[in-house]
Amino acid sequence: MRNRAGWLALSVLAVATLLMVFFVLPRISDEGQQITDKINEAGETVKEAVTQKQETEIGSAAPATGASTDVASAPPIATPADAPQPPASAPVPEAASQAPATSAAPAFDVLRVEPNGSTVIAGRAEPDATVEVAAGDKIIAAIKAGPSGDFAIVLDQPLPAGDHQLVLRATGKNGETVLSDETATVSVPETEDGKLLAMVTKPGKASRLINVPAAGNTDADLASVDTGNASPAFPELPGAASDLVATAPPISPTLPAAAPESPRAQTPVADIQISAVEIEGSRLFIAGRAPSGASLLGFANDQTVGRAKATNDGNFVIEGVIDLPVGNHTIAVELMDGAGKTALRVEVPFNRPAGAQVAAVAGQNGPGSVSAIDDGAFDKLRNEAARAFALLKGLYENGRQPSAEELAAARSGTVIALKSLSEYRLPAGASADARDIVDQAARQAGEALAAIDGLPAQPEAVGTALPELASTIEAAVGPVIAESGDIGNGASEQAAATGPKTIEQAPLTQARNSVIIRRGDTLWQISRRVYGQGVRYTTIYLANQDLINNPDLIEPGQIFGVPDEALPDAEELHRKRLQKQQR
Repeated sequence: MRNRAGWLALSVLAVATLLMVFFVLPRISDEGQQITDKINEAGETVKEAVTQKQETEIGSAAPATGASTDVASAPPIATPADAPQPPASAPVPEAASQAPATSAAPAFDVLRVEPNGSTVIAGRAEPDATVEVAAGDKIIAAIKAGPSGDFAIVLDQPLPAGDHQLVLRATGKNGETVLSDETATVSVPETEDGKLLAMVTKPGKASRLINVPAAGNTDADLASVDTGNASPAFPELPGAASDLVATAPPISPTLPAAAPESPRAQTPVADIQISAVEIEGSRLFIAGRAPSGASLLGFANDQTVGRAKATNDGNFVIEGVIDLPVGNHTIAVELMDGAGKTALRVEVPFNRPAGAQVAAVAGQNGPGSVSAIDDGAFDKLRNEAARAFALLKGLYENGRQPSAEELAAARSGTVIALKSLSEYRLPAGASADARDIVDQAARQAGEALAAIDGLPAQPEAVGTALPELASTIEAAVGPVIAESGDIGNGASEQAAATGPKTIEQAPLTQARNSVIIRRGDTLWQISRRVYGQGVRYTTIYLANQDLINNPDLIEPGQIFGVPDEALPDAEELHRKRLQKQQR
């Protein structure tokens, strides 16, 4: 038996040596041990295993079958795949798991700086922590955070002209002091016509510009594009287009698998979004976006409008008969789960004007958004105003009464944010619809500013006026607009403890020249309804060609813009396409 064990040991040693020489050692770095050391190490491992095996056999007189099992359980010999791995006895770093928990670092939520250096800072820290604003080695302001961790600070003295770097420092109840990861960099102009710059930076992340120098007049820099007599592109009509006059193509509820994805489907949006509301007589239509195949339930106030399922492309239209009087209403859509319960709800304010034909739509980049025009400056102002007011309201949560200092800071932050929004104007070249959105928000912000300025200084009086003030401010700014894209497109999510998560959108904008595509609609039918003749459908196509992959496959739930007048050559365009198809 011992001879067999010896031969087995020699065989294993020989195999291990060959593996080490021809496979493992070529992969070992020159910085490691010498080749001979590696061979010896492998030999010692095998020798030790065999020795232990022999001692076990002598001491316990185990049977042969048990011996084969023990050999198999010996320490494994390194293979080429195993070689790069560290030995089993190597210590595993545990620094991360052993690191003591630290207090949450304070962070900037709102930074408002006026050209004269007046500054308001709002943010988050550990609840009830003492928050200080440090400029270099000097503390320029301090306040105590509320039970929720929110705080707002108005600097007693405006920042002097020049460059400043501000850091938040929070000291918790345990006496531990934590510095903010973010740094606010502020450049206050020397003269009245100088440019103000304020930004918040964090290592490893892009800077958040708060105030940037206004760009010069870019009109002179815009290249004039002469389109000449170029005609707009128009796709080949389908093979059955020659029969279009007699039978317009029906709308398909889904796109073919090979069809390119609609640009709208590639835009990141919230889980549900209401894109438009349309009224035609007593019929109400709610259009929007939702996950493909989602089951949806629509409401006008608390009255059910109807049910629908989202198409494969993510569009939906809910329609029903309901008498909606002139005035303010809430349109809502609920996403139902497999058990028929509400999983998510989206709401949007809707001001129903007089008239039998009414349409209101969300902005192209989100409800009421003009980000494509001004790089998000307008949405940022609305967001800051909403957040500043949210901090003010938070001071009164759970029946709490704020101190005079806390109220003055939060109130000043709200006033500054509303003032900036009320004075905002779009750059030259913005569309009339975009200007209407901004002008309406600026006007409402001015009304909210006058209302908050007229309140007395006593905390009790401000708390009593908050509900009415909230409706005025929310009309101007809507809910808080997510900056990080968590929701995107101007929606703010609110998780209610007793109900489903709710997304509140900013109010829709009245649009006389928009239509919701309904099931059964065709471009031909829409053209006949709007222009009196279906043959003028080319006008609608050319105005919405970025949304239409195929004139035969317009999607229910899409929102099309409809020009006031048909193109003068709309019928000629149609005839040319028919002639081309007949060749």
